[in-house]
Amino acid sequence: MASGSYYWPEGLLAEQLISGLASRPDRKQQALPDGQRLLSSYRRPYDGGERAAVLVDDRSGDVLAAALVHRSCGKDSSSSGCLDDQHAVLSIFLRPGLDRTKAQPLVAWSQQVPDRMQGGEGVGEKIATTEYVTMDAARTTARPIVRPNKAFSAQVPLYPKALIYGTAQDALSDAKAKRVLRLQTVDTPQQVLALYKQLSPPLKDVESSDGFIAGSRNGLSFSVSTTVPRDMPAITNIEVEISE
Repeated sequence: MASGSYYWPEGLLAEQLISGLASRPDRKQQALPDGQRLLSSYRRPYDGGERAAVLVDDRSGDVLAAALVHRSCGKDSSSSGCLDDQHAVLSIFLRPGLDRTKAQPLVAWSQQVPDRMQGGEGVGEKIATTEYVTMDAARTTARPIVRPNKAFSAQVPLYPKALIYGTAQDALSDAKAKRVLRLQTVDTPQQVLALYKQLSPPLKDVESSDGFIAGSRNGLSFSVSTTVPRDMPAITNIEVEISE
């Protein structure tokens, strides 16, 4: 499960790509040779300073590569270190086995600076750094979740193919953060809840409904809620809450 710090710290790559394609009025399609197509748009409301594109094989429907133009605002968990409007980073993500030369349309796209980012006298946006990332197994395999504080009990199992939803977690009060953990995954709610239904030893006193399960294990009661954002159907938000 790929993640990284591009538009914000340690978020799902899928979510950041979707965010970069979010502006409907700015969405464009470009037909390319060899049955390929480039789809692109901007992240709202950043006037094109943050934007994304995907390179698609029209014959198979496969995504061959994707790209983000960003300001490294996710680095060091702080927006204070963002690059200025004249300097951007192009991050290109390659399907395994795809040579980087095949991603040249994404490089050309990145250099088409949005009108809103063009300054006078040659001071418009420039791509200061280009980086290539091959999405191999080492980058897509889930990593163990680092619990944000020791107060959140290690007795509560967490969905392994998820990561901390930093923005949502930071919005919690200190008291609530001790018993609530907010995660994100690209798996479906059904896949998430299936893990908790199949725990060994199993949950006791189980209650469940659509997108929700609660019970107790090792003497600790907790619940798991899942939701799918309307504007990001490829993402599942997970909230794990220990009962008071």
